[in-house]
Amino acid sequence: MSRSSRRRLADILTAIAAIEGAEAVGRRHAEDDELPEVVLAAIQFHVFTIGEAVKALPSELTARRSDVPWSDIARMRDLIGHHYDKLDAVIVRATIGEPLERLRAACEAMLAEDLA
Repeated sequence: MSRSSRRRLADILTAIAAIEGAEAVGRRHAEDDELPEVVLAAIQFHVFTIGEAVKALPSELTARRSDVPWSDIARMRDLIGHHYDKLDAVIVRATIGEPLERLRAACEAMLAEDLA
């Protein structure tokens, strides 16, 4: 059975929270030289998860929120999944912060408005 759009939006929100958690752990343990690589791997996994969920959302749903770069999110998933050798921490980190905040706001709004 396929996951519903509501469930996929919830998955995105869960992954965003996990990315924020990984970032917080990295900040709390900044003295650990090995931790940045682990934090980056966690972030990549959750960005990949977000991309998978976004790719499975119906276009009618994503079209309602044109302020969110849905195709960029899907492409980042493809980069992580298929071109991992070209990944760079700067590229991955560029996807978090403000872009994730826009995505979170859109997902929360769609869930609240029962658009999914």
